[in-house]
Amino acid sequence: MTVNPGFGGQKFMASELPKVRAVRDRYPHLNIEVDGGVGPKTIGQVADSGANVIVAGSAVFGVPVEERGDLVKMLREVVEGKGR
Repeated sequence: MTVNPGFGGQKFMASELPKVRAVRDRYPHLNIEVDGGVGPKTIGQVADSGANVIVAGSAVFGVPVEERGDLVKMLREVVEGKGR
């Protein structure tokens, strides 16, 4: 969780990413999900930390419907490009 739990649209907390890295290092084949503040500006940090399952609700639903597919594709490509 990279925000304080409770509601959508919060600011991303990069201070939590070392926890993601620690889990990835210990469990290299585990699916690791990050939820909270993930979007185009933060996806690289999240993927670099080892997350391979992303929740990006506000980022996706905060853009016009016709742009959502491209945004999801971009997020997916960044995560898949990290080889996880």
